[in-house]
Amino acid sequence: KQWYQRRVRGSREEPVKTSGRRRSPEPDHNASAGTAESLDRIARIINDSDQAPLKTNSERYSPAPEEHSQEPQPVVPAATYLPPPSANTQMTQSKDLLFLLNKYPIMWTGTIALKNDTANVQLHFLSGSSTLAEGAIGALPNLGPGPMRIAQRMRLEPNQIEGVQKRMQHEGHWCMLLALPHCTDPVSLSTQTTVLQQGFISYLDSKQAAGIINLSVPEQTSPYVLHIFPPCEFTRVNMKRFCPELMEGAGDCGYLLIVIATV
Repeated sequence: KQWYQRRVRGSREEPVKTSGRRRSPEPDHNASAGTAESLDRIARIINDSDQAPLKTNSERYSPAPEEHSQEPQPVVPAATYLPPPSANTQMTQSKDLLFLLNKYPIMWTGTIALKNDTANVQLHFLSGSSTLAEGAIGALPNLGPGPMRIAQRMRLEPNQIEGVQKRMQHEGHWCMLLALPHCTDPVSLSTQTTVLQQGFISYLDSKQAAGIINLSVPEQTSPYVLHIFPPCEFTRVNMKRFCPELMEGAGDCGYLLIVIATV
């Protein structure tokens, strides 16, 4: 301990010996060689990375085989409920149809009958002789009280239809009317439309026939013959000819095409 204290005291009292020139440390050749090797290795790594092609996302990620085989499934929209047309919509459609029917005057409003079914209809004049139409309508009371009843049928065969077409070639001896369901309110009109479609149109169509009414007039020798056609090729051809703008509306509500001719 005494020796250590004298050593410390002596180091404090002795001045620091310096020389006029500071001695440079000797280079460490081993460290320099190691540093050079490290720099050379880093340079090679950088050079290799510059020459290597860049890897894209598709090269870095390859989907599984099942991912390629699966096709995207289309999105199926949920079923949409479409409500039936309201009474206001039906009223609007009826008004549009009546607007078109202003071109075709109403000749008669009444009830027709077939078997056990009756329907309220209006007869609109389409073409032909209006004088003949007025004469035939004026003679309807000769059928007796009650509705205008269809009592006979004519087969919709080519020879029968040709006979009607020949009568239509004589000017002043024929006329064409359109029978449409009629009522004063939308609910009742819907009922009459159903009756006309099921009780008259469907029945005549199932029989492949037209209804026939013979209307005799005492003061004339030739009676009127009313040919009442359900929708068929004959009616479509003639409606396209005489009233093309009525085809769509009349087809929706149901109709009967009536050809009145003298024998």
